Formats: sequence, C-alpha cells, structure tokens
Amino acid sequence: MPANYKSIIEKAGGEVTYEVAKIGTVEATTSNPTAFIKSLVKNTNVSSLAPSLEVSIDLPEVEVTAADVEQSGLQPVPENESIWEAGWQWDIERVTNKGASHDLSSGSKDVVVGIIDSGIDFDHPDLKDNIVSNSKTFVPGTNDAQDFNSHGTHVAGTIGANGRIKGIAPEVGLRSYRVFGATGGAQQIWITDAIIAAADDGVDVINMSLGGTRVIGQWYYTDPGTSEKIRLGNDAADMVAYNRAIRYAANKNVTVVASAGNDRQDLSNPAKLADWYNATLDANPATAAYDVQGAAFKVPAQIPGLITVSALGGGFGTEDRLAFYSNYGNGNINLSAPGGDLGPDYNGTRVPGDYKWLVLSTVPTYLNSPTGVAQFGSQGYGWKGGTSMASPQVAGVAAAYIAKVYKDAGKKPSPSQVQTHLQQTADDAGKNGYDPIFGHGVVNAYNAVK
Repeated sequence: MPANYKSIIEKAGGEVTYEVAKIGTVEATTSNPTAFIKSLVKNTNVSSLAPSLEVSIDLPEVEVTAADVEQSGLQPVPENESIWEAGWQWDIERVTNKGASHDLSSGSKDVVVGIIDSGIDFDHPDLKDNIVSNSKTFVPGTNDAQDFNSHGTHVAGTIGANGRIKGIAPEVGLRSYRVFGATGGAQQIWITDAIIAAADDGVDVINMSLGGTRVIGQWYYTDPGTSEKIRLGNDAADMVAYNRAIRYAANKNVTVVASAGNDRQDLSNPAKLADWYNATLDANPATAAYDVQGAAFKVPAQIPGLITVSALGGGFGTEDRLAFYSNYGNGNINLSAPGGDLGPDYNGTRVPGDYKWLVLSTVPTYLNSPTGVAQFGSQGYGWKGGTSMASPQVAGVAAAYIAKVYKDAGKKPSPSQVQTHLQQTADDAGKNGYDPIFGHGVVNAYNAVK
C-alpha cells in the first residue's frame, strides 16, 4: 500500500473510514461517487475498486416458535438432564459416530478455533470452560465480542459445546472475532481484518459461517442524476482482499473453513450466478445503482485455499440429502456436513415437529429463547438451519484432528494436510467419488481421528 494512500483518497474527494494495512485494503466514503470513481480508476496506485456492500447473516427463513414445540408432541427434556443423551443432536451423532470420536480426540486448549461471526455468549454454561482469552470485535462502535444476535453462539456450540449439549470437539479452545452487529450486518473489510487478526493470534482453525457475492469482471455505477454509466475497473477489490487474507492465514498454518451459502445456486456456473446477482442488486434500493458484468462468485466460499462446505439434510432415520437451500457446484464443494432442513418431505409447508430436522445448538442465555424453555426447561438452546450450521461441523472435525496429531506427533499438520485428510476420511455420499452436491463426502470425525 503506498505511503500516501490517504492523500490519494482525499484528493479524489473521499475519506478513509477503515483500513487493513497488511493486505493493502482501505474503505472510504464520498459525497460524490461519480467524481470519486473517475479519479481512482485512473490512479495506477489503485489496483482494484468495488462498492462496499454489506454482508448479512444468510439463513433460510425458518422460525421455530414455542407453539411449534407444544404442537409437535415431541417429549421435552427436563432441565437437569442431558440433551445430548436424550438424542436431540442428530447432526453431532452423524458426524461423531454417536460420540465415538469424543473418546479418541475431543480437542484440547492447545488447539483454538477462531469464530468470525456475531460473537459468543462467554458465560453460557456449555461454552464458558472452552473460551480462551483475547476475543476481539471489529464492529465500529462496539467494545467487546459478546453475541447479541445468537448466530455466533450457535456456531460455537456446534464446534465445542460441553454441557447439556455436546459439540464436535468438546475440549477445544474457542475465541470470538465479532464482525456482525445484533441485526446481522457486516462490511467485507471487517471480515478480512478479522482473518488477519485471527491468524496473527495463532488460531489453528478459522470458521466463517458467512458470505456474499462478488464479481471478477466489470463493476458499473450509474449516476442517479445524470444516468451516466461509469466503469469501476476490472477486479473487484474485495475479491483481491479475500485472496490476500486467506493466503495470509494459510501461511500462518491456519485451516480456514467456510459455508457454501444458502442461495440454492450452482456455483460452477459463474455467468448464471452473475445474472442472479444483478437481479439481487436491482431489487435492493441501496445497491440498484450498481451492475456487474462477468463472472460472479460466492465469497469467501469460492476463494482458493479454504474448505467449502455444503449443507446436508437428514437425521432421525432419514437418508442423507442436500438441504433445500444449499449452494452446490462441481469443483466448488470440498465437503458436506449437517446443516439441517425441514424433513425429507418438505414442500414449502411447515408441519408440526419439523424443527427436529434442524440443527440444535447453544444460543445466548440472555436472549429470549422460548423454544429452549419449552423443550429443555431453560434459556440457552435453539434451532437453526443453513450452511452456517454445516461449516462449524467441519471446523470442529479439523480441530479434533489437529489436536490428535499434535498429541501424537508434537507437531500440527498444515492446512493442506488437514483438508486432504478430512476429504479422504469422509463418508462417500451421492455419486461414487467426488460429486457436485457433497464434494468428497460427508465429514466424519471418527474416521478422521481413529
């Protein structure tokens, strides 16, 4: 990044609002986008330019209510009893061979998973013993990494809960890198900043249950006053930033895991994805001035150097299936893991008790969770579905495997070794061998650590 980058921005009519110096990325605001863009695209010090668009926590629109619990007829679990032993965690059972992997490697505090998300409830009884120090927030105006959304706490529980519910690696270290506010919005630059910070902090695994769509090709901005269409340049700045951040983490020996996204899109068709993305931009007044031309990609899911995870539906005696919302695509999915759905017969209509096919995990005890109270007698537990719930299954297996290798050999495996091993030990699903739905198969913790 040139030493005079701030003056470059200021001369173009902008003001720097955020920067990640280690990967040469800045965010800026301007009152005159047309003049600002025209000035920067001519500057040879600026390698790429793109609008700073908010990333949201993308989950299928499924809400479980207390009435759903009451109408289901499913047996509640008394407050003082184990939810895990009562058989509610079909997803963890599926991945751990009903807990058999816990006996071989349940993780250790020598292995830390950095959860780039909405924060964590640090006092949750099922999580607090696994929280390691030095959590951080990247959300301007906040001063801690506490979770006021519930998404990050849910992800943390899947990775490393150890109480009434169990995670994939119930002894692993957990650290929060908060990039989402309570409403679930984040800027791309906060996320790349968090990746750099987590790598510098020495985490072993990063989980990113988040994503957006970006383009390699051409961004256009249409001036709303004059209707002039202006080219921003050929490379999307956040694609460059993501590539640099993931490379930086890999060079620090960090295994990065990301969700494939919940758009029901074929990621192997970037032109069709660009058409879908343009329609999405046009439908939102905040982004309607922008258009793309070229190849669209989900980020970070399609950035090289990480493990991309699609979502598996299943559980309670049903066959494995791609969850109805999950992205997929030949060459773009590495592994699949349980993300939950609404049952094998779901046709768009909810039925009593269908929430049991979603993923149950921890949610903040200080946020109202009437479903947890109705089913389990206390706050702090709830259901979600999405590739967001699948990614931490893989992150947990990676952490358990790293802990096992470190204990046995005294040295931690590289990210490429972790990925190769998890792919080789996965349960084949769908077509024989690699396929565009499940990738190399459904992640299997027991096979990975035995």
